[in-house]
Amino acid sequence: LLITLTYALGVALASVAGVIAAPIYQVSPMMGSNLVVVVFAVVVIGGMGSIMGAIVSGFGLGIIEGLTKVFYPEAANLAIFIIMVLVLLCKPAGLFGKPLQVQNVLAAEATRQPVQLSRRAMRVSMAALAVVALIAPWFVYPTFLMKVLCFALFAAAFNLLVGYVGLLSFGHAAFFGAAAYATGIVMKLFGATPELGLLAGVVTGGLLGLLFGAIAIRRQGIYFAMITLALSQLVYFIAVQAGFTGGEDGLQSVPRGKLFGVFDLENVMPMYYFTLAVFALGYAFVLRVLNSPFGEVIRSVRDNEQRARSLGYSTSRYKLIAFTLSASVAGLAGGLKVLVFGVASLTDVHWHANGEVVLMALLGGIGTVFGPLAGALTFVSLQNYLAPLGSWVLIVQGAIFVLCVLLLRDGIMGLVSRAWRAATRVKKES
Repeated sequence: LLITLTYALGVALASVAGVIAAPIYQVSPMMGSNLVVVVFAVVVIGGMGSIMGAIVSGFGLGIIEGLTKVFYPEAANLAIFIIMVLVLLCKPAGLFGKPLQVQNVLAAEATRQPVQLSRRAMRVSMAALAVVALIAPWFVYPTFLMKVLCFALFAAAFNLLVGYVGLLSFGHAAFFGAAAYATGIVMKLFGATPELGLLAGVVTGGLLGLLFGAIAIRRQGIYFAMITLALSQLVYFIAVQAGFTGGEDGLQSVPRGKLFGVFDLENVMPMYYFTLAVFALGYAFVLRVLNSPFGEVIRSVRDNEQRARSLGYSTSRYKLIAFTLSASVAGLAGGLKVLVFGVASLTDVHWHANGEVVLMALLGGIGTVFGPLAGALTFVSLQNYLAPLGSWVLIVQGAIFVLCVLLLRDGIMGLVSRAWRAATRVKKES
């Protein structure tokens, strides 16, 4: 009851703020979508749990943003996130916050092992999925399937970090989008082959992940998430301002080229099977990492970091390696997406893209093997097949997501796994 009343009071204050802001900002259904990120920054800089901190940092950041708009309007929002990174690196609890015992975001949820398929069921499922994937383009629009594969690989990269390390990143859109631009530039300006274009995307994502991780990995919980968000906003700012990215127009008409100089990927079918092969290799790499001794260590770090450290493991190093590997796979997904659609745009690097991959992970099932694929298939299907509803599509999507989160605690794969186990149990008993 107290939590509900507190939440209601917070909503009431937000409503008052909306009424005050109405004469200043243009009133629209999405008027709060950009402000909510700034509000996160204000709270974190002021200090979690400090009302005075939120008030002081709100006024201070408002003045700084206003002055920045006078002298350098394009960097107004970026200035706030740069300040947030500097404050959190110097004072982890914020300016007025008290040091709190924080845990990895979702670590407690992740330690509650999600319902998984048995090894035999996984082998059968993988074989069935392989057969379906090979024949699917003859019955389903190939471009739709390629989009699903690209986002499934992106979700697998995110799932590696959040599901098995327990770190919630709000910056994975930076790896996905930066790799998309890198692949587009290499393919369009230098005429590279597709394999070199993807390599450029993987290297770009990995290097950014190494840099971001080195800065953020010393923090945990919401502080880690907000630092990754701030660094992601820096990449977005570069994408908007830099001339080589095309600015708001992005990179258009990126050629697919010829694979190994032989196979023309401009044709749909060769491009589909190339996308499928890259997806399979990327997914297999993630599974190999998770099933290796390294994967066992990062699970122990997720479950009890202090105990893992007492056993002699350098937990920061393991988290940094996992973060870099996750960013590299996200870069592979971003580069593959550019080859499929021939476009690298600001939507790839915007923080909304990170919100989408979070939804995919939740829908499919965090910490499950097939969760990223199930979540991406559901998300992309909703986007495509609900499009005729026009503006109502957001309401329908939102209702479906809320129901899935409330009713399917382990996501779609949790429901499938329980159904499989129940059917197997009934078969044995009969």
